[in-house]
Amino acid sequence: NVFAGVVSMMTRLTNLLHREDSQVYYHIYQNQAIKPHYYAFRWITLLLSQEFPLPEVLRIWDFLFADDNRFSFLIDVCCSMLMLLHDDLLNGDFASNMKLLQNFPDKIDVSTIIRRAKKIRSTS
Repeated sequence: NVFAGVVSMMTRLTNLLHREDSQVYYHIYQNQAIKPHYYAFRWITLLLSQEFPLPEVLRIWDFLFADDNRFSFLIDVCCSMLMLLHDDLLNGDFASNMKLLQNFPDKIDVSTIIRRAKKIRSTS
């Protein structure tokens, strides 16, 4: 079942965020009750293709498809994205955080996201 697979990946994302950035985890999931399917469902099912301009998407896909554990790396990339929004998420209310997560800001360079994801991978 494809839906069960996506739900499993969203669960892995929340668990990884809890380990990597517990402040963001508690703030968005516990305090604000933001559910990962509000934003991460699209991130995962569309392989981040709606979050970045096409050249940046292709860079991410290059890393994803070159990785033997590509779906695990996708979760690392998603977690990296959340971690890089740390300050914005902690300072935002429910509405601003939902907008932020559903419209990922282009101020964060994809190279920075990938670097952080690789760091997450190396500590896993």
